Amino acid sequence: MIPRLSRSPVILDIGCGPGAQTLELARLSGGRVIGLDIHLPFLAHLMSRRREEALSGRISLIQGSMSALGFKPGVFDIIWSEGAIYIHGFDEGLRTWRSFLKEGGVCAVSELSWLTKDPPSEPSTFFSDVYPGMRTVSENLAACRKYGYNIIGHFALPDDAWEKNYYRPLARRLKTFGSKHPDDPDALALISATRREIALFRKYSTAYGYVFYVLRKRGRQPFTRF
Repeated sequence: MIPRLSRSPVILDIGCGPGAQTLELARLSGGRVIGLDIHLPFLAHLMSRRREEALSGRISLIQGSMSALGFKPGVFDIIWSEGAIYIHGFDEGLRTWRSFLKEGGVCAVSELSWLTKDPPSEPSTFFSDVYPGMRTVSENLAACRKYGYNIIGHFALPDDAWEKNYYRPLARRLKTFGSKHPDDPDALALISATRREIALFRKYSTAYGYVFYVLRKRGRQPFTRF
C-alpha cells in the first residue's frame, strides 16, 4: 500500500523492539531505517541481526522514548510503528509524529481495534480494564483524518499472526514462568490474566484485532509504488 516516495526512503521505526520488521523494511525499501526503542536488550538483539544480514550500513539504532523524539521536522519519508503506538496513545502519536514526516510522507501504524460496532460483553469487559481507550476501526479512521492524514488503506492482521507468532509461543513460556514462580501471587495473577486473554481471542477473534492503518500526510501525491 505504501507509495514509493524516493529511490532511497528514510524510515523511522518507532518502538522497533527486537526488529523483525526493521530488517524487512530495510530489505523491501532499499532505503535507510532508524530503529528506535527504549529497551536496550531489544536494540542489542537487533544490532546483532543487522550485522548477520549485512544491513549495518542501512539500519541505525537509537535508544530513546517515542514521546520525546529529537528529530527535525520533515525528515522522514515513512514512519512505521508496529504494535507500539498505544504506549504513546493513538491520537497523540498521530498528532505529534506527523511533523516529522515530509509532505506526502506515509505513516503506517497498527492499533488494537474493535472490528464491530457492538462488541460482545465478555471481551468488552476485559478490555475496559486493560485497554479502556480501545476504539472501533471507523473511530480510529476519523482520528487519522482529524490529525491531518489521508487514508491509503487499512486491514486487520489475520488470526494466524496472533496464534503462530504470539499466543502459542506465549503459552509455552507461561509454563516455564509458572514453574519459576509457583508461590508468587503477582506472577500467578499475570498467568491467569494472560490465559484468559488467549481464550478470549480464540473465542472472539472476529470482534477485535490489530489493525494496520496506512496513512499519507496531506500534501503532494506520489504515484509509483514499491
